[in-house]
Amino acid sequence: MAKRQAKKETIPEPSLEHLKRLTDDTGLFQHAKFTIPLRSEGYTTDDNARALIVATKHYALYHKPETLRLLDRYLAFVLHASNDDGTVKNFMDFDRTWHKAEPVSDAIGRVIWAFGELLANPPSANYIHIAQERIDIAMPLIKKQYPRGLAYSILGLAGYLKQFPYADNAKSCITNTADLIAARFEENMRPDWPWFENILTYDNAMLPCALFTAGITLSNKKYIELAKKICDFVLENTFNGSHFSFVGCQGWFPRGGKKAQFDQQPIEAAGTILMLDAGYKATKDKKYLVLRQKAFNWFLGENDLGIPVYDSKSKGCGDGLGAEGVSLNEGAESTLSFLLGLLTMQEGHIS
Repeated sequence: MAKRQAKKETIPEPSLEHLKRLTDDTGLFQHAKFTIPLRSEGYTTDDNARALIVATKHYALYHKPETLRLLDRYLAFVLHASNDDGTVKNFMDFDRTWHKAEPVSDAIGRVIWAFGELLANPPSANYIHIAQERIDIAMPLIKKQYPRGLAYSILGLAGYLKQFPYADNAKSCITNTADLIAARFEENMRPDWPWFENILTYDNAMLPCALFTAGITLSNKKYIELAKKICDFVLENTFNGSHFSFVGCQGWFPRGGKKAQFDQQPIEAAGTILMLDAGYKATKDKKYLVLRQKAFNWFLGENDLGIPVYDSKSKGCGDGLGAEGVSLNEGAESTLSFLLGLLTMQEGHIS
């Protein structure tokens, strides 16, 4: 960790410069040492799926040929990772060999989200069949995922319905998936702890984001009301009245325990932006817009240390906000989180 000079940042243009630096002809590298890709750490489908989401959003806004080239590269990686039964491989070494034994991940959900984004904003008609086929194959697997994988899948299914608004299979799948999330919540929540687990960990905001999205897509007020309740809990534990202070990964936040202040991760800011964006779309309550801007400003220095996590020189993003400052390593997840947050802000401004 190191301290960057605190300064007032303006809203930057969404540059893909650092993303290109982390990308080779196979796909997006997982980690970096400072701004240099760490080939020894290889690639993940998680990151390439997120990169596909970012590239798709960027191309829909800017129509740059270089963005489309990146989009195609990430799409090729995700397709290569996808098995015929809908499952996905996640970890690949630099020599392009897949790991045989992998830890449990949310990769299926992120892949469905990526294909759904591609269906919602296809660069051309040629992409539609590719994405539709992969979601159709993976749809039966959605119910077997953990809550965050369920949440990512709902975002993908919502994109599916933007392309195919009368697809009953996707509508039913969103309903069933949102009901699974709601059931998990009801089973585990307590009056003093309205949450899915006995601990707040990572990417928490994506769960209410998914319920907001399900409510918007299906015009279901029940999902929206539940999303508001859970969103309020997330905000109570991350927004201190002046700026966002996310749950740190050095201990997380167990029920009845103390919230870890550090290391705060960029993925939390991105998920919060998405949650608040969906909250505004679902309710038209402008408080969500105000907080959405506050969540984005975390990247620019409105955080516990008062220093920017976004690197305006490299166009990347530090991997975390720690007690000693910002990580000088700028890997895939952090940079993609910044870009996803920024592009979501720009989409909201345009709409």
